[in-house]
Amino acid sequence: MALLSLIAYVAGFQSSINGPQFRLDSTNSFPFVIPWDDAVSGTATDVSFLNAKPAGKNGRIIAKDGHFFEATTGKRVRFFGTNLGARAAFPLKEDAPKIAAHLAKMGINIVRFHHLQNDWDKEFGMIWKKGREHIEFDPVQVDRLDFFFAELKKQGIYTNMNLQTTRKMVPELGFPASTLEIPNFQKKVDKLNDRMIGLQKQYAKDLIDRVNPYTKLKYRDDPALMVIEINNENSLVGWPGESPGQGLEKWPEPYQSELRAKWNNWLKAKYLNDVGLAKAWPTRDTRSGASATTPKSKWTWENQSNGDVTYTTTASDAEGAPLLTAVIKSNPGPNWNVQAHLGGLTLVNGKTYTVQFQGKADKKVGVNIDSRLDMPDWRFLGLGGSVELTSDWKTYSLSWTAIATEPAHARLGFVLGDIRGTVQIKNLTIREGTLETGVEPGQTLVRGNIGIPSAGTSAKYNDYATFLLETEANYSTAMRKYLRTDLGFDKVNMIDSQISWGGLTSLVREKNMEFADNHAYWNHPAFIGSDWDPKNYRVERNALVNSPDLGTLKDLSIWRVAGKPYSVSEYNHPAPSDFQCEMMPLYAAVGATQDWDILYTFAWDGTGSREKNDLYEGYFDFAKNPAKKAFFPATALTFRLGLFEPFGNFSPIFIPEDGWKNSMFPSAFSKDIDVLTKRHAIATTKFQWLQTESTTTATRTGNGTDNVVVFESDKAISIAGFVGGKSVKTKYGTFKFANTPTNFASLMLTPLDGNALKVSKRVLLTVVGRVENQNMGWNAARDSVSDQWGTAPSSAEVIPVTVTLAASTPVKVSSLDSTGKPKKALSFSNKSFEINLSSRSAWYEITQ
Repeated sequence: MALLSLIAYVAGFQSSINGPQFRLDSTNSFPFVIPWDDAVSGTATDVSFLNAKPAGKNGRIIAKDGHFFEATTGKRVRFFGTNLGARAAFPLKEDAPKIAAHLAKMGINIVRFHHLQNDWDKEFGMIWKKGREHIEFDPVQVDRLDFFFAELKKQGIYTNMNLQTTRKMVPELGFPASTLEIPNFQKKVDKLNDRMIGLQKQYAKDLIDRVNPYTKLKYRDDPALMVIEINNENSLVGWPGESPGQGLEKWPEPYQSELRAKWNNWLKAKYLNDVGLAKAWPTRDTRSGASATTPKSKWTWENQSNGDVTYTTTASDAEGAPLLTAVIKSNPGPNWNVQAHLGGLTLVNGKTYTVQFQGKADKKVGVNIDSRLDMPDWRFLGLGGSVELTSDWKTYSLSWTAIATEPAHARLGFVLGDIRGTVQIKNLTIREGTLETGVEPGQTLVRGNIGIPSAGTSAKYNDYATFLLETEANYSTAMRKYLRTDLGFDKVNMIDSQISWGGLTSLVREKNMEFADNHAYWNHPAFIGSDWDPKNYRVERNALVNSPDLGTLKDLSIWRVAGKPYSVSEYNHPAPSDFQCEMMPLYAAVGATQDWDILYTFAWDGTGSREKNDLYEGYFDFAKNPAKKAFFPATALTFRLGLFEPFGNFSPIFIPEDGWKNSMFPSAFSKDIDVLTKRHAIATTKFQWLQTESTTTATRTGNGTDNVVVFESDKAISIAGFVGGKSVKTKYGTFKFANTPTNFASLMLTPLDGNALKVSKRVLLTVVGRVENQNMGWNAARDSVSDQWGTAPSSAEVIPVTVTLAASTPVKVSSLDSTGKPKKALSFSNKSFEINLSSRSAWYEITQ
C-alpha cells in the first residue's frame, strides 16, 4: 500500500471506529445481564457440580509432585478462582449466601481475599474502623468476613487469604512522617524495617489467629483456608523490569541510613576487613570495540501528558551521543510520560554492555534508566537501573546483559517525569564489556560508609544484589516460621510474593514455599494524568491474538517453576476494550495446555442489594461484565476437567540457582519458547519431566493484524480473534462467521458430561463479541471512555455464525437465557444451525 494511501486508510479507520456501524443497538445486539444472585440449578451454565462440598470435605489440599491434591483421596485438583477485594470481600449477611452460591454455579472453587487493608472504600470495603484506617479493625467488617468465609466453604469454595497488600505505615503507628514519602504502601522497605515486619506479624495474628464463629473452627484448623500470601507484589530486590536495588536510593531518612547500615554490616560479616573487600572488588575495564552511539546519534523524547517540558541537543566532537538538556517544569502524568532516549541501537542477545555518560542536574535527583525495544511491544531488554545526579558533572556507568533484542531496534531511555528542574547528559557511550570501579575513595568498612552501587554486573553490584536477596529471604523465612510455627498454620500452602517480583532471585526467596504464583495484565490501563486518574487514561487498542507469542500468556508460562504447583492469582484484559472477549478462551486454553494449577481472574467487584448489578463500571470487573463472565462456566469445565490435555512436548528452561547474576529473566536462558506447541517451566536442576502424548492442538492464522487462535481437542474447542468473514474448521464441525464492524469474537465449546464432543449428550456453546453499557463515552481513538461508563443494561453484540457438524448425528439446539435456562429452539437442518439476531444469547445448549 502506498504511503499516502496508508495514511488515508488509517485516518479513515480512526474516524470510523466510533461511527454508526460501531454502535450497539437493537439491530445488532441484545441486553445481556447475568443476575448477581443466579443459582438456578441444573441449567447448562450450572457447573457447581464440579465442587466437592463443603470445601475440605476430602481433606487438606496439599502440594506434591508439582500439583495440588486432596489429602484423603489422592485426587489431583485444579482451581478456577477470582479476587474478592474491598467491598466484594464484605457483603451484607443477607447477600453473602447468594453470592457464594452464584460463584459456585459459575465454576469458582477458590477466592482470593485481597485489599482488605485498603483505605479508599471507607463505607463498605475495608477491614479498618472508619477514622482509624491502618490502625484498628472494625468488628462489624471482621464479622462479615467470617460469615462470608463460612458461606463460601459451604459451596465448596476454598480461600486464599492475603496479608500485607495496601496497609500504610502511618505516623499514628509511630513512624516518622517521611515514611509516607515512600510510594506504593511502603513496599520494599517493609521487608527491611523491623518495626514494619513486627506489625505484619501482629496483623496476621489479629486477622486469622481466631475461631471463626460460623464454622466453629480456628482458621488454622480449617481445611477451607488453602493459601496464605504474605506480601502481595513485593520484592526488596526489585519489581518486574527493575535491576536489583533500583529506587532504594530515593528512600527518605531514616530508612536510607538503615539500608546503608545493614549493607555495611553485611559486608563486614562477609569480608571482615578493608583488605578483603578491596581484593573482592577490583578495578577492571573489559570494554572493547566502538560505541553503539556516536556524535551523530539522535536523541528522541516524549512528553505524553503535555507538561511544560523542553528538550534541546547540542552537537559535540566528543565521543558518544550529543549533549542533551531537558528542562521539566511540570508533568501532570506518571513519570514515564517524560522520557528521553537513544534508539536504533544494535545490541546482541546474551552479550554484556556498559553505558557510560556524564550527567548533572540543578539539584540532587534520581533518574531511572532502562533498555527497551524501540517499537511495539517495547519490551524490556535487560537494563533497569538508576543513578543520582548532583549539581556537579559526574561520570556514571551501568552494565547489563542484553536479552530479547532485535537488530537495530534497541533503545536506551532516561525516565525524567519525577524531576522538576534541568537535567543534562553528555558523552554517552555503550560498549561491549564491563567497567568495575572497585571501592570508592574515602569509603571503608571501619567507617561503615560503603556506598550503594549503581546497576551493573561487577563483583560490587553482585554483592549488593546478594545482600538484598539474603535480607529478603530472611524476611520470607521469618514470616513463614511465624505463621507456621508460632500461629500454627503448618498445613496451609504459602508464598511470600509473586515469582516474577525480584526476577530470578525469587527462586531463592520462594525455594521453601509450596507453590509459585504470578500476575499479568494485557493492556493494563495507562494513566495520563495522576496515577489511577479515573478520567485520564487509555487502554491500548490491541488484541492479544496479534501479539508475538501471545504476549502476557507467554510471559506467564516461562515463570512457572518445575516441581511446584503454579498459580496465576491476578490476570485480566481490562475494559474498556473491543477485544476483551478474547481473554477467557485464551487464558483457559493456555492454562490447561501449560498444565497450570490455579487460574484466578482479577477481580470480582461488589455485588448484592446495595450495588448496581446490571452494568460494569471499571477496568477490572468480572462480576458484571458478560464479555468475560459469560465464559466462566466453559472455563471451569475446560480447565478444571482438563478438557485440553497438556502439551506433550516439554521445553524446560534450565537456570542455575545463581543464574540471576547473569540475567534476571528466564527469557535470557532459552530461545525455545512457544506456548502454542510446548509446555515451559524454569528448572534449576536437570529436571526430568516425562514427555507425554497429547491430542490437543493449537494454531494461529492470519497476517499479523487479523489473527485467529484455535485450540482443539476431542473434548473442547476454543476460538478467539478476527473471525469475521472466515470459516474455522475443526474435528467437531465448521464455524462460518459473518462480518461484524470489528470482525472480532470468541467462542468456546465444552461438554457438560466430560465426554468427547462428538458423543456428548449435552454441550455448552458460548459465543461473545463486544459487550458495552448503553451510552459509553468512547473517545475518538476508542481506547478510553473517561469516567463515562454509561448506563444499564449491558448489551452483547450479535455474532452471526453458522455451525455445520462434521457428523450427521441429530441434535437439538436452544438459546439460553441469562440464567442458562432454554429460551428458544434453533432450527437444525443439513447438519447445520445458525446463530443470528433472533437468537439473542451468548449461551447455547446442544443436546443429543
